[in-house]
Amino acid sequence: MGKYAVRAVWVLCASLLLMACAAKDPAKERAQQSEDWMTERTKQDRRTSQDRRTKPQDAEKVKRISLNDHDGRMILTESGDIWLSGSLDGQVVIDAQEDELVHLYLAGVEISSMNGPAICIQEAAKVIVTLVPDTENVLSDSPDYKDCEETPACFYSVCDLTINGSGMLEVFAYYEDGIRGKDRIRLLDGNLSVHAKGDGIRGNDGIYMRDASVDVESEKNGLRTVNQGADDRGVIEVGGGSLSVVAGKTGISAASDLYLYECLCNVKAVEEKVRTEGTAYIADGVQRL
Repeated sequence: MGKYAVRAVWVLCASLLLMACAAKDPAKERAQQSEDWMTERTKQDRRTSQDRRTKPQDAEKVKRISLNDHDGRMILTESGDIWLSGSLDGQVVIDAQEDELVHLYLAGVEISSMNGPAICIQEAAKVIVTLVPDTENVLSDSPDYKDCEETPACFYSVCDLTINGSGMLEVFAYYEDGIRGKDRIRLLDGNLSVHAKGDGIRGNDGIYMRDASVDVESEKNGLRTVNQGADDRGVIEVGGGSLSVVAGKTGISAASDLYLYECLCNVKAVEEKVRTEGTAYIADGVQRL
């Protein structure tokens, strides 16, 4: 009877051990964690109705501007829909009211600035840039930023910036950053190619990418956020599309959390591929870093 009792105890202990191991299966834990955070991120769409709009609301109210008719620094103070086409050796400046929305349509533009940003958003509540279908748009600056040191990017914005549409945008930044915003940057649809002396795309308060195709070559960081705080401040989220980064420093540098899911991602960097001050959430099948 003693042998049977010992065997029964052994079997019971073995069963409990197997149950404990199963409960702590790292693969299952990771899968559960992955499912939890992805459910949380995807249940809320961070695009507003304004972000989704890619066509003018009223064709008769659109202000259409041919850059071929202008030279030097062109300042836009109007809100609403503005349609740009043509070439400009100079700079486009948006200086609307701080509570106004500006929707800029790029319909085959080439803007080359010899001093400061090619596009500089100085004042607005929010700016949406639509890349008109079947168009190629090119922005470039120069190493000369005399009196423009406070706006160190080829495409610079002081407010929230959204880029959508199915066209193409190519940015050549010879001074510092390619695309830089003091607030949040949303990249929705479109094909973006950024070549930068500094950071490729820098959104101080956050970067959100969905369904866009983004190619970044930068001497510093590829994608970068710098601020932290509530409401996802400092988060970098790539929830769709494709992202390719070649960086001289860090490929993706997030001041808070990083989320990568439902996307293609290829990152090459000299120092670090990914750096976060928070947590890096990377879904299975995405990490090609």
